[in-house]
Amino acid sequence: MNTIELKAKAKVNLILNVLGKRDDGYHEVQMVMQAIDLADDVKISWERQAGLAAVRGCAFGGGMDLTLDPGHKKLPSGPKNLAYQAALRMHDAFHPGQRETCEIAVVKNIPLAAGLAGGSTDAAAVIWGLARLWGLAESETNEGMDPDVRAKLFDVALAIGSDVPFCLAAAMGHEAAVAEGRGEKLTYIDPLDARIETFTPKIEVSTAKVYGALKPEDYAKPCDVAGYLAARTVEEKCAYLGNHLQAPAVRLFPKIGREIERMAQTEGGLATLQSGSGPTVFTVFKKEK
Repeated sequence: MNTIELKAKAKVNLILNVLGKRDDGYHEVQMVMQAIDLADDVKISWERQAGLAAVRGCAFGGGMDLTLDPGHKKLPSGPKNLAYQAALRMHDAFHPGQRETCEIAVVKNIPLAAGLAGGSTDAAAVIWGLARLWGLAESETNEGMDPDVRAKLFDVALAIGSDVPFCLAAAMGHEAAVAEGRGEKLTYIDPLDARIETFTPKIEVSTAKVYGALKPEDYAKPCDVAGYLAARTVEEKCAYLGNHLQAPAVRLFPKIGREIERMAQTEGGLATLQSGSGPTVFTVFKKEK
C-alpha cells in the first residue's frame, strides 16, 4: 500500500461575525480563522485493486473498501464520521467505479466537540492525503495544482461541512484566512504572529443550540475585520477580536464565561475569547523571542 501521514491542525476563530440567516437555513458568517499547533495525526494507506476478489464489504457502489480507526471510542468508525465521508466523496469525485482499498488511522489529540474543528480537520487531511497519493498534487502545498482539480477538492470539502474548506486550505499550507458565506469563500491572509493557548472545559456543547440561542443584539455590531487586517502589531490586532457566538454560549453554559474570566487574568494575555461555538477558550500572547 502507498501510505502518507499528515498533521490535521485545529483552528480557532479570531473573529466570528454572524451576519444573518440565509434562505437555505444556514447562517451567513464572516470569520478570521487560524490554524494552531494542536493537531491530530492522520495516517492514510491506499492501493488500487483489480478483480472482484479485491472488494471486501465495500462502502458503496462496489468501489472503495474502506476502514477507519477514528482514534477515540466515542467517535463512529463508519459513515457518520467526517473523515470516512471524506474518503467516500473523494472516491466518488475522482475514482468512480474504480476498485481500491483505503485504510485510515487517526490519533486524536484535539478534544472532541470543542469548537476547534477536530472532525473537520481530520476530513480535510483525508481529502489532501488522498489527493497527494493519487498524484493530484505535486507537493505539500497546492502550488502549481490544476485549478479545476483544486476547485473540485474544495467542493468535496464544503459538501462535508462549513469548516472543512478552511481546514483543507490549512493542510495545503494556508494557515490563516478570512472566511465568508458558509465558510467556503476564503481569502488567505498572514497568520497572527502570536502564541495561542487553549483550554477546553468538560462540557458538551451543541452548535445548533448555540445558534438557536442567538439574539439579534448578539450580532448587532460586527467585529471590524478590515480594522484587524489593517492593524500592524499583535496588540493592535487583538483589539479587534470577537465572537458573536460567545454570548449565547455563555448564557447556555455559564462555565464557559467563568473560564473566559479566569484565562483573561493570565499574565501577559492580550485577548481571551471562545473559539467557534465553544466550549474551548483561548488566550493570545506575544511570542517569546
